[in-house]
Amino acid sequence: MPHYVLLNFEDADPNAGPGKATAIKGKDVQNAQHIGGAAAGTANIYQNRALAKSSFFKKRQVVFYTCQEILQRNIAGTLAQTDLANIQKDCKSAKTIAFIIHGKPGETEHGFATTGEQLCSWKDLSKLALLILQPGHQYNIALIMCYGARSENVKIDHRGQIPDQDLKTSFAYKFFRSICRKRSIRMTARTGAVSNDKSINHMVETEEEVFLYLKMQKALAKRTLNKVSMDADKVKFFNESGLSKPEFEKQFGEALLHVAENPKYVPQNDLEKFAKDYIIYSSKVNQYLRAKYDPADLGNRAKYGKLIYTYDGHTLEIIARYGTDHHGPNFQLYYGRLL
Repeated sequence: MPHYVLLNFEDADPNAGPGKATAIKGKDVQNAQHIGGAAAGTANIYQNRALAKSSFFKKRQVVFYTCQEILQRNIAGTLAQTDLANIQKDCKSAKTIAFIIHGKPGETEHGFATTGEQLCSWKDLSKLALLILQPGHQYNIALIMCYGARSENVKIDHRGQIPDQDLKTSFAYKFFRSICRKRSIRMTARTGAVSNDKSINHMVETEEEVFLYLKMQKALAKRTLNKVSMDADKVKFFNESGLSKPEFEKQFGEALLHVAENPKYVPQNDLEKFAKDYIIYSSKVNQYLRAKYDPADLGNRAKYGKLIYTYDGHTLEIIARYGTDHHGPNFQLYYGRLL
């Protein structure tokens, strides 16, 4: 019986038939074709966990399913219950079932494929989950989805006491709520982008890294909108500077670099003031935004940014794990009726 079951919704596999399982043992992932980097990284993590838990007498097995095709068939109404027999059987005995799908910050309605295309809504995913997860069993689900547990209000700091009205807006919560009243489940999801440490843990962006990413996206959107106008202002500034072209570019480049390396620097002249206005339209925009943060606060962490959802038929509990530097490793975000 499998110890871990991985359900990959990120990648399409033209060789995958209905209910076809690909067993992955040890470090051999060659049998699982057409896996994107995120799903392959998750597969390696669970393989290593299975190996760590295996003994001479009992080998822990990981089973990998490509599920994008059956999801699409279920949405289209062409999926037969018999097509799911193998998956249902494996999930009944699994310690953990991982739902692997791409997510984006601020997008709490839909999941995405590796190609970037919109794949399904949380409603579509929950309908298939209810077919796969049979009544009468306790299931432990890991939603491996970047920003899956992040609220629609992406800018709030998720290390604190997240307001109830925001907690219920995440893709993870909506997916969990739609199945927890009909199945007995415990589910985990993450508030940032998910990667792996090439060992046995998933790594998750810190809040600072999430905020940096959001600033970069905002700067990119602003750059796209106003770049032509700012470049015209740069030409006008050069024409009025009285400098030769090489001399202007040298001084302007030095001013941009100084601003990028010192975001809090107060400009001392018109050239430096314009350089600070222009910085997000330059190639140094990411360097400038990153320099605003303490390097110690950036980067991925294990056992970080995880929300744990449970429901006993009467009471919903949501636990947050952000480490000991904030509210502790098991901070109760919510306890009460379903939101």
